[in-house]
Amino acid sequence: MKIRTINIIGSGNVAFHYHKIMKENGYDVKIIPSRRDFILKDVESDVVIIAVKDDAIKEVLNKLPNVEGLLLHTSGFTQTEILSQRAVNYGCLYPLQSLNKKKDIDFSKVPLCFYVNNEEYLECVKEFAENLSPLTCFISDEQRQFLHIAAVFANNFTNHLFGISKEILEKNNIPFEMLFPIIDRTIENIKTSDDIFSLQTGPAIRGDFNIMNRHIDKLSSRESELYSAMSKSILDYHKD
Repeated sequence: MKIRTINIIGSGNVAFHYHKIMKENGYDVKIIPSRRDFILKDVESDVVIIAVKDDAIKEVLNKLPNVEGLLLHTSGFTQTEILSQRAVNYGCLYPLQSLNKKKDIDFSKVPLCFYVNNEEYLECVKEFAENLSPLTCFISDEQRQFLHIAAVFANNFTNHLFGISKEILEKNNIPFEMLFPIIDRTIENIKTSDDIFSLQTGPAIRGDFNIMNRHIDKLSSRESELYSAMSKSILDYHKD
């Protein structure tokens, strides 16, 4: 099988960027709003991609006609077996990157994790993914779920921590840019280290409770709660 035509159900960030990169690579691709009542024409393509939030996948499937081709979702955590109610051949094409309609993305730096339940489709899905990005990986449902959890720690949680850091600095008239060099150094270090935990610095790993308590005294209750939880995690990991 050769993938040529794609219908993408959804209008969010993933659907937007998938449509753009697939169009750029010469595929015949259409966007279909997820809130419409679907007709047979909506699934008459080589691949149908459900690119909606996890909790909306069931809603889409309940309205979707049976898919004769390949049915994929883009979720990092939802099992692909959920798609079996509408297709014999199904899988996942999960982009391991934060995507936003308002920001351009270099797809050569977007890892695409793919899975398909039927080996007959494996090569064509692999080729399809590789046409969109040089960074591809075949992973099982369970592997993808752990990858998604790890990405939450590495991306979503750190983004939240950066936001808190920025708030603390802004409240004290200090430019956030002052942190850029140490952030860049941290990222550079973790890319080349086999043992990221060994790179840990700061008062928690030193067991400097005097400094930690003085830090906490200067923080809001929300900030101090998070500071204490993070410090405890560092202490607990390194106490042995």
